[in-house]
Amino acid sequence: MNKKDILIKVAIIIGIIVVVNVIAKRVFTRADLTKNNSYTLSPISKDIVENLDDKLIVKAYFSNNLPPPYNNLRRQVQDILDDYRSYSKGNLNYEFLNPTSSGEGEGNELDKEAQKYGIQPVQIQAMDNDKLEVKRAYLGLVFLYNGKQETIPVVQSADNLEYEITSLIKKMTGTVKRKVGFLTGHGEPEISKLTQINSILNEQYEVVPVDLKTIESIDPLFGCLIIMAPKTPFTESDKFKIDQFIMSGGNVAFLINKIEPNFQQQIVMGNEIKLNIDDLLFQYGISIKTDLIRDLQCSQVQVQSQIGFPISVNYPYFPVITNIDRENAAFQNIKSVVLTFVSSLDTNNTASKNVKVNPLLITSDRSGEASGFFFLNLEQFQNMTKQSADTMFDKKGFTVGGIYSGKFKSLYDNREMPTDTVQGWVPFTGQRLNESVKDNVKLIAIGDGDFANEENKPPRENITFFANLVDYLMDDVGLAVIRTKTTSESPIEETSDSTKKFLKYFNLIFPSALVLLIGLYKWNQRKQKKKNLQLK
Repeated sequence: MNKKDILIKVAIIIGIIVVVNVIAKRVFTRADLTKNNSYTLSPISKDIVENLDDKLIVKAYFSNNLPPPYNNLRRQVQDILDDYRSYSKGNLNYEFLNPTSSGEGEGNELDKEAQKYGIQPVQIQAMDNDKLEVKRAYLGLVFLYNGKQETIPVVQSADNLEYEITSLIKKMTGTVKRKVGFLTGHGEPEISKLTQINSILNEQYEVVPVDLKTIESIDPLFGCLIIMAPKTPFTESDKFKIDQFIMSGGNVAFLINKIEPNFQQQIVMGNEIKLNIDDLLFQYGISIKTDLIRDLQCSQVQVQSQIGFPISVNYPYFPVITNIDRENAAFQNIKSVVLTFVSSLDTNNTASKNVKVNPLLITSDRSGEASGFFFLNLEQFQNMTKQSADTMFDKKGFTVGGIYSGKFKSLYDNREMPTDTVQGWVPFTGQRLNESVKDNVKLIAIGDGDFANEENKPPRENITFFANLVDYLMDDVGLAVIRTKTTSESPIEETSDSTKKFLKYFNLIFPSALVLLIGLYKWNQRKQKKKNLQLK
């Protein structure tokens, strides 16, 4: 092959590479092999940017030459913005700007501009000439659309950036926020103390307290009503207003505690909470049993050791639920939910009410049930023998959360409308309904009202599950899907003793046996080869 032929082939290869790069720049495609498609925009993100009816400008104020681990963050943010731009039909554009905090000129002007948008410099640690130094850096994004402005002051990670961007764009392109009602007046947690939940929900919805005593009826324009851990009984007029909200097509989450622990005594006992709401729930096919479920697959609590140091020990009345309805898009990426003093659901009543139920949360195959008498001290689970564990955890899969759907009938059909003598009570007004106006009303029942109560410091995954639950009831599942695209690793599920024993002896015997078999095979090969040489 002469020199001319080599040059021609090199030129052809370079030309092919250039053409492929030009095509790749114009035609956007990618293969995402991650489990949750973590590096691919979700359908809701694509749909939102595809339907932009005005120009959306993104200004990325990012300092140059960032140290690890921030050095790759700029590239990751740019990749995500490239995806949005590719699906926006030309309506979304972005630019990266490098503000500085010293000197004069363009950099200093950008510094002032970034701070005007609410993006402040942050301090990051960096190694420079073998010295640990603290540097100021900008890591913020500003979104400008149709006279509106939204800001992400600091991008600390690209993991959940799609959710932040999509929720901001949806907020900017939306008109009026829909309302989410939180029931009050029965000892429920104060909304003001649910700071994380408020922060998440207020991005898309208006969170409104609902006091049944002071309103004529629950506004049917509410997307859903959350009944979270009530402690005092409901009056008939309270129940009637909830009933009529459901009949008007409203979705409701019943997050109910049936048993509460009494820590005032040395021996911790569980006491029943009587809410006078069982008949209302039963009318909709919901039956929360007066029991407590324990599970060997459980969370830990802190206790004082004998030498005075706190230690973590498993507490079976705090089950870790990993059997979640992942066929439902809102919960498909939730890895686990930790429940506390949870009661089970009896789903046998749904058929008679012509209601469909989908189990949402189910305990593990090593579960047990306490009823009638609730002894909650931790000591009963310490130093358990195998026989004791087999006795206490001999049941499989209690349903502790469910989604009920259908066309519900009113509890007060053919009954007089209840009244109330409480001072300040406002009577019901409006058209009275005897069955739901929609065929697809959704009710969620969970036998634990405190799993997202932030006063108890629940795991982050519980807060995410709660937010997704609200999105599901608000028929806004798209955001719930991308909120959980990147979550914590799947928890290790409890395995049986026979499985543990099998794995133990498999790991002890199999590697040695494999090496022995390979050695015998090689020895036999050499022996046969030597024999063949001797025959020659």
